[in-house]
Amino acid sequence: MKTDRFQLDVIPIENILVHEELDPSNSKELVNFLKKSQTLSNPIITAALGNKKYVQLDGMNRIYSFKTLGIKTITAQIVDYNNQEEIELSSWLHIFKGDLKKFLAFIKKDLTLVVTQGKMDQVGHRYIKERDFGRLCSIVTNKKEVFFISTGNNFHEKIKRLNYIVSFYKNDLSRGALPYTLNSDTIKKFFKQNPDDNIIVIFPTFTPQQIIDAAKSNVLLPTGITRHLVKSRVLNINLPLSIFDNKKSLKQQNGEQDRILMKKRSRLYEEATVNFE
Repeated sequence: MKTDRFQLDVIPIENILVHEELDPSNSKELVNFLKKSQTLSNPIITAALGNKKYVQLDGMNRIYSFKTLGIKTITAQIVDYNNQEEIELSSWLHIFKGDLKKFLAFIKKDLTLVVTQGKMDQVGHRYIKERDFGRLCSIVTNKKEVFFISTGNNFHEKIKRLNYIVSFYKNDLSRGALPYTLNSDTIKKFFKQNPDDNIIVIFPTFTPQQIIDAAKSNVLLPTGITRHLVKSRVLNINLPLSIFDNKKSLKQQNGEQDRILMKKRSRLYEEATVNFE
């Protein structure tokens, strides 16, 4: 289904290149939900790479869950990754409760990582430096302590170092959106919203080409770092899993999807919304 606002297609999962690591805890819950509901609520987000290949931008857990259930296709909203008016790429913060001394000691065990102390006014949006020495991420505590983690080498090695850092706390992390204005006031608000947590890790922003590079090279980013903001994002399609029958052709599955969606009303929300969860 292609309209002037969005494109939804059923595509083969084997043709999708993922760019991030899996979050096993979320995937287990989603598998159980899909078994019970027998419904796909929201499409994944992909960008076309050509030759019927796609890069996953959002929906890693849905892809994994479908694979776990033995389903070989999935509905994807396909976006133009080169169109900055259609899709915007930013980052998430990782927020967790941990022992700062143990965390820093863990980081220093990797001799390629350099830890330096900084100031709050030095924290801000940064793109990752693909080559040579540069800041990899920043750490801020609820006591306003600031540490910068830097490293050298190439882009792929830097992604591996990020995975190493996240491995310390990945089973205990919370998540928060990276605000457009990143300063002491917004960081204070994040800690207020997460009173049980004491450490924030601030990641760099990546470019679309770097995401594609990571997916093609299978050097995956840590879970919950990249955030894709899609204009006219499609939600609540609520398609029955019976559509994704491996015995049906791709054409048949797309036909069934389109017939169901054509019977539904859709509404475009132009304004930003506040959603209580």
